[in-house]
Amino acid sequence: MAEEKNMTVATEEKTEATAPKTEKQYLLKLNRPYVFEGKEYAEIDLAGLDKLTVQDAINAQRQLFNEREPAAMLLCETTTAFVRILAAKATGLPIEFFKLAPRSVSRRIYGMVMGYMNVDSNTENHIMRLEKPYYFEGKQYTEIDLNGVADLNSLNESAAENRLTRAGFMVTDTSYNYLYACILAGMATGLPEEFFTGLPLYEVLKIKNAVNDAGFFE
Repeated sequence: MAEEKNMTVATEEKTEATAPKTEKQYLLKLNRPYVFEGKEYAEIDLAGLDKLTVQDAINAQRQLFNEREPAAMLLCETTTAFVRILAAKATGLPIEFFKLAPRSVSRRIYGMVMGYMNVDSNTENHIMRLEKPYYFEGKQYTEIDLNGVADLNSLNESAAENRLTRAGFMVTDTSYNYLYACILAGMATGLPEEFFTGLPLYEVLKIKNAVNDAGFFE
């Protein structure tokens, strides 16, 4: 295994990290009640987004790929189908609740979920800074050095593609695939794949963008 090149700043044990948010920030109050299966909903609590991880985004992306959702083949995170899956996971409500929601409700859910995921890039010189300290196997991480991505070769890319196939993905344009980004980041840092898939959900786009930074290919 390659030497770890990440930045470790402490060794305190902790089990989970949560996204920075204020109380009730993700409580969506509806302008008028939405009736689903005979029950009125005046609000939708999306605070459960804090419990989701990059793995949840990977699972949602794989589900949409396997369902042949053409809109999800590229910028999956911008699709309403992707947002629906995450909202269902965050709330515990059935996916049909979100599929049948009026467009006015659906668009507000979309905006809230996308706002949650679109944290500042905060990656400079291929150092990916985390929104909050992240704890993994007894160590605390505040940033990850991804400079090793530049040293990967085509054999690494083939291995990552084979890993995607084993994970149930149809290999298309890998630059848009969240699991592929986690695999390459693991190869570049010496950290296990689980380190990256266990990051909070709001880090997923940062990983994808950081690994595919055009600066690596100049």
